[in-house]
Amino acid sequence: MKKILVSLLLGLPLVCLAEDYQSTLLVQTGTLRESDLIVRTISDLESNKTCLAFYVSTTGTSPVMNCYDARSGFRSEINQVGHFKEGKLVVRKLKDSVNGVSCLVAYVSTEGTSPALDCYNSRDQAKDSIKRSGHLKEGDLDIFKIQDANSKKTCLVGYVDTEGTSPTLKCYDSPGGPRTGGMTQTSYLKQGDLIVRKVVDEAGRKECLVSYVSTAGTSPYIYCTDATAASFQPPPATQRSFAPKATKQQQ
Repeated sequence: MKKILVSLLLGLPLVCLAEDYQSTLLVQTGTLRESDLIVRTISDLESNKTCLAFYVSTTGTSPVMNCYDARSGFRSEINQVGHFKEGKLVVRKLKDSVNGVSCLVAYVSTEGTSPALDCYNSRDQAKDSIKRSGHLKEGDLDIFKIQDANSKKTCLVGYVDTEGTSPTLKCYDSPGGPRTGGMTQTSYLKQGDLIVRKVVDEAGRKECLVSYVSTAGTSPYIYCTDATAASFQPPPATQRSFAPKATKQQQ
C-alpha cells in the first residue's frame, strides 16, 4: 500500500507539467481620461488589432468599443481634438494620430447610460476640430448636426431628454463642394409609445428616420439613406386644401 502511495505522489508533478501553455495576447497599452469619459487602449497581439474601449464613470454605465488594424507594431497616441456640450449632452472627438483613426463619442453623465460611438479613417493634419452646424428640436427629441471637416464626415446626434436615456450617433460622408440647407422634419408618426420622425439633411443630401419612445432608460435609433428629389418637397401636412369661400350670389 505504501509503495502505491509513493508512486502516486511522484506522479503528481508530471501531471502539473502536462497542462497547456497559456500566453497573454490581450493587453492594455494606454488610457485617457477627459472629465468623466474614460478611454482605454487594448492591443490584441494575435490579430494585430488596436481597440478603444469607452465608458462613463457613472453607476450602471455600459461600455462601447471599436477595433481597427494597427499600422506599425502596437503604437497609438490618443488625444482629444474637438469638444461640444449642450445641456446634459457631451460630444468629444478623439484621434489616434499614429493609426489615422478618429472617433466621435456622445454621452450623458447620468446613471445607467451608455456612450454612442462612431470611428472612421482620418487625415493627418495638425489642425483638427468638430463644429456644430445645425440643431433640430421636435417634441422631446433633439438632433444635433456635427461637421468633421478633416475627415469629411457629417454626424447626427439624437437625444431624448428623459431620465437615464442614452444618445445615438450616426455619421456619413459629407458631399463634395459647397452645400447649403438645414435640417427639417418632413413626416411624423406616432403609434402607442413609439414615435418615428423623418428628418432631411438638405446640405448632406440624406434623409433619416429617427425612432424612439419617451420613457426613462431608452435610446433613440437613427437610420439614414441617400435623399431623393422628392425628399425636398414640402411635407404633406403643409399641403392643405381649403374650400373656396362662397360668393354673395351663392349665399
